[in-house]
Amino acid sequence: MFAMAAESDCPPLEVADTIRQLGSAMGAIHREALSWVALADRRGDWREDGAADMAQWLCGQLGLRLANAREWVRVAHALESLPECARAYAEGRLNWDQVQPLTELATPERDAERAADAAGCSAAFLEAMARRARRVTREEMEREEDRRSLRMWQGRDGFRLSGCLPAADGAVVRTALERIAEQEAREGDAQEERLAYAMVGLASTRLAEDADADRATVVVHVEASVLGPGAGESGSAVLDGDVPLYAEVARRLACDGRLEFVAEGPDGVALGLGRAQRTIPAWLMRQLRRRDGGRCRFPGCGSRRWLQAHHVVPWWWGGRTDLDNLCLTCSRCHRLIHELGWRVTGNANRELTFWRPDGRVLNTGPPRLRPEVQADVRRALALV
Repeated sequence: MFAMAAESDCPPLEVADTIRQLGSAMGAIHREALSWVALADRRGDWREDGAADMAQWLCGQLGLRLANAREWVRVAHALESLPECARAYAEGRLNWDQVQPLTELATPERDAERAADAAGCSAAFLEAMARRARRVTREEMEREEDRRSLRMWQGRDGFRLSGCLPAADGAVVRTALERIAEQEAREGDAQEERLAYAMVGLASTRLAEDADADRATVVVHVEASVLGPGAGESGSAVLDGDVPLYAEVARRLACDGRLEFVAEGPDGVALGLGRAQRTIPAWLMRQLRRRDGGRCRFPGCGSRRWLQAHHVVPWWWGGRTDLDNLCLTCSRCHRLIHELGWRVTGNANRELTFWRPDGRVLNTGPPRLRPEVQADVRRALALV
């Protein structure tokens, strides 16, 4: 079995060769991992663990940074159509820093040529070539200039928008929404879904900043039973304008938001007004953001945008508005917990456990190698 020898017993050439061989072995192992990443992403396996996409799943399961996880996914799919580049990586002729820009440069037609040339190029050189090869798409230049309009209406299947903007204005809106969607890392969702999340987030921020609370209040009418202990899917909840809501949506909104709740009896008579401000005091929200690092606590997410305070034990069931009963979640993960059957338990000051809708615990973090895998690694190192 390979083991590090004493410094004085290792000639410099042997040390250098060992480092190089281990570096190539890392590439071979990574190439194999990427092939499984591409498979899991195509099948959507990440949905089983409540992740928004494969990149978020990698963050939660392997502890990767989001930017690195997204590159893993991109390169994994790119190598599927670049067999020679993939082979060079698996054989240790290329490293990760070279493969990243190479997959932006190479095409199926020039796969073998690019793979052969890249072996003698530095990562910095390949990155420069990739930057020069990028082109502005024609779509960005072709916007209608004279059809400014925006329609909004409530349909039977949800709230709808339709409109058209001049090119310059459209580019501003598009850039803002796509930037937010990119930072939210919703790559597993359809483009339209990610942009919709971004638009709601922008609107929510604008309402939260409005000094006129009366004009910036969303009113939800709920039966008192909806917010009672052990409440299920029964009970009425509607927005102003008699737009019905799923009961769990109303409970999520009540968890933390700038909303005014009107609790009503079965006959529709108002029993009292709920809070029309954040349920979390500003001083406590500052402590919450500091403790959670200003990020969503759902495993693998880590989003910094559209954060909301979630009560581990719901406040309408007697849960305290204290730091150990609060955790930060982004709006998407908050929906997972309320509408889609996920649960959270534990002390938020220490450790939280996330439970899938089927009752299984979501395991997170890099796993300990199984004994048979450890044995394989040792045998591989013995050959170095």
